[in-house]
Amino acid sequence: MSEERSIDRRVSLPDVFPQPQEPEHRPLAENAVGVIDGIVLGIASSAVGASLGGVLAPIAAASGYGAVLALLVGFIPLLGIGVGFYYLNRWRPDVGISYAWVGRLVNPYLGAFIGYLIIAAFVVSNAFAIIPAATTLLTIVKPSLVSNNWAITIVGTLILIIISLIVILGIRIAARFQWILLGFELVVLFVFGTWSLVKALTSPHLHGVATPSLSWFSLSGAGGTSGLVAGLLISMFWYSGWETSVVINEETKRRFSNPGAAGIWALVVIVVLSMYFAICFLSLVPPKAMNANASNWLPLLGDRLAGRPWGNLVALALMSSFIGGIETTIITYGRVSFSMGRDRVFPPAFAGVNPQTRTPVWSMVIWTIPSFIIFILNLWSGAMSNVLGNLSSSIGLMFVFYYAVTGLTATWLLRRIIFRSVRNFITGLVLPAGGALVILWVGAKSLLQLSPATVITAVIVAVVGIVIVLLSRYAGQSPFFTHPESIQTEMANPETSAP
Repeated sequence: MSEERSIDRRVSLPDVFPQPQEPEHRPLAENAVGVIDGIVLGIASSAVGASLGGVLAPIAAASGYGAVLALLVGFIPLLGIGVGFYYLNRWRPDVGISYAWVGRLVNPYLGAFIGYLIIAAFVVSNAFAIIPAATTLLTIVKPSLVSNNWAITIVGTLILIIISLIVILGIRIAARFQWILLGFELVVLFVFGTWSLVKALTSPHLHGVATPSLSWFSLSGAGGTSGLVAGLLISMFWYSGWETSVVINEETKRRFSNPGAAGIWALVVIVVLSMYFAICFLSLVPPKAMNANASNWLPLLGDRLAGRPWGNLVALALMSSFIGGIETTIITYGRVSFSMGRDRVFPPAFAGVNPQTRTPVWSMVIWTIPSFIIFILNLWSGAMSNVLGNLSSSIGLMFVFYYAVTGLTATWLLRRIIFRSVRNFITGLVLPAGGALVILWVGAKSLLQLSPATVITAVIVAVVGIVIVLLSRYAGQSPFFTHPESIQTEMANPETSAP
């Protein structure tokens, strides 16, 4: 018996809780990957190594050794959003994720806007990962070319083309490639992280060495409430990208349950790894020294511990992290736009699937083009540097809105059962809605700290999205916008449960 039929049989009150949904047409490769593949892709999408190299320093600058606490606290609201993703996926496993869920449960215009924000956030993230991936590789093979724009252009372009081809060849191949990248990355980081911790514990006389203690998990260790909040504003975006685990739901075995579970497990693994690595590296590299070398402290530490050429392993791990992030962003925006093309919110070309590889080739290729253009402009155009910098800074606001709306949508989905038990109340209301409210609060605090130019850039991005949505409705005549009755009445399966 199929999984969806077994789920349907568990629906005891069909008049109140209609059966779970799934897209009418699913031309993607069904049952191609398993739950572990989803977890791997989710972890890779958050780019733990790249986050350590680029984000730990500013968190430590804000919260000191309390950066570890900031990472833990930042994880909690996202766990609530992850639970929301789990339930929404149990209702409708759709590669459009929040676009499809919000659009069918709350409002089609809001759903289409959320889909646009997801694509925009991942396209921009992809563009800004290409340069560090290229320069890290050049640091290893030809350090003299690290500042050569032509070399960076050639290497970055080759990386983008190769990764795009791997993704086009199929989700199973992409997942196996990610196993290699992530495995290498985590092994190297674990070895050098543990090495750092052991060195700190056995050589307390070294300058700047700190012994990990429970104070690192305290409010005082973070410099008080203000220090913790400052670190929290940064740390919450450390985890963004984990939802790639859920994006591949239509291609995952047991698509109603495994993708949502993979997303939650990916978040748990990410926070455990992140906190362990943060403890290890902060024990040997004090926050001030880390922030003074914010862009390259991790490769420098590798050289300091192992010397050349073994220190290059850390740089290779960082490169693997960047490349893994590039691959998963292409997977994500390709599938979300595929779902929007399938619903004719985007032109039908976006729903095109290669019959051999069963991948949404056109959706991935079309959106990789603006990603490549942003990469080139960021590298070559000095006049555009401020604009692109503001665009990069606005990514966080896109994730804030999209995550928050998704969490609130999950509570709306479960609204009729959240007061039936303590478990339902916690998993249906406290976690997803509470996580959404915390994320909105963090977004509001971040908004106050952003420059006016960045805020204006974010507003422009939003206006462009609204225009695209309106064009889809009135010029494209998408039926997605014209059936409000089906959107307002669909409800969850009451028997689904979080893992």
